[in-house]
Amino acid sequence: MFLHAFYSIRSERLLMERLEYDLLFRWFVGIGIDDAVWDHSMFSKNRDRLLEGDLAAKLCFMGHG
Repeated sequence: MFLHAFYSIRSERLLMERLEYDLLFRWFVGIGIDDAVWDHSMFSKNRDRLLEGDLAAKLCFMGHG
């Protein structure tokens, strides 16, 4: 979600395409050079699950109280 916001990537599909070739993105999310990139639909499901819980709020406000 941070990469979406910081780099104005419009969709999960475009983010997964960018992860195929961008070493900075791979490093940021912990994917090795030779590792396979996630399927965009699985990424979307996990994002939805993250947002339903309170983990997203904790990440956004970490250190602010």
